[in-house]
Amino acid sequence: MLFPGKDLPTLLQEDAGWRAGNVLDIRLREAFAAGHLQGAASIPLTRPTTSEVDSWLQKSLPSIFLPARHEPLLLAGDQEAWLARVASHLEARGRSLVTSVLLTPEWDRYLPREFLGTGLATKCLWRPPSFLARHAGLLPPPATGPVLDLGCGSGRAAVWLAVRGYRVTAIDWQPEALELGRQLAASRKVRCDFQIGDLRRPEVWPPGPWAVILNFRFLLRPMLADMAERLSPGGVAVVRTFRSAPGYRGHPQRRHRLERGELLKHFPAGLCEILVHEENHDPDGRPAAGIVARRR
Repeated sequence: MLFPGKDLPTLLQEDAGWRAGNVLDIRLREAFAAGHLQGAASIPLTRPTTSEVDSWLQKSLPSIFLPARHEPLLLAGDQEAWLARVASHLEARGRSLVTSVLLTPEWDRYLPREFLGTGLATKCLWRPPSFLARHAGLLPPPATGPVLDLGCGSGRAAVWLAVRGYRVTAIDWQPEALELGRQLAASRKVRCDFQIGDLRRPEVWPPGPWAVILNFRFLLRPMLADMAERLSPGGVAVVRTFRSAPGYRGHPQRRHRLERGELLKHFPAGLCEILVHEENHDPDGRPAAGIVARRR
């Protein structure tokens, strides 16, 4: 835990969560508005009266509002025991890179102005898939038509595009993940059409045509083979999922990983223009392949 003092600026600059811009302030909104660490997000977490603290924290601090588990996170709070309890809870949920800073009275006098902010910030800690964010400029404009997100999980990609004006239908088989997506959409005051469905059944696939089709970290080869046909002319498919690599034996099983060059086979040159194709690694270290393909 970091404590206020003359060395606090140096400690912050050395902290991985601070450097990544992942700062979560759990104090009351009034305290946050009066002064907070620059770039922090505010999610007030007052200690509950219930004895089921972990269940309460799971509900009050869902993973959908946080950075990916492999990213560092800096917690800021003004109650030492409660701050340590929240950090411990997050570590138990698989976040190994959590540090804390205790904001005692007059904590801000130890920091230069550029480290400080005031007012109720609207910053979010969650992010869309990095492959989508990097190549969003290749998508047709929202007025072109609707977006389909296949295997949407908890909806970060879907909500990120909805905030940018797209009409998004998102499908997944896990009701818990879809509920997180609805929470995320509500927090950003947008709507997505989240639908439950088993994508292994072809009749579940909406026929389209679609201006954009997304598919992240979910591999279903028959669906990939059909994807280009469901795009409208000029429509764009954005796919990023697991691949095999020499020596890799992690999750998922090999049958759920792409082979070298396999993505290109599902978007043939006669039907699609390949705008991006890469085989590298995702930010969490897993081998991955990605493609952005536009239907001719």
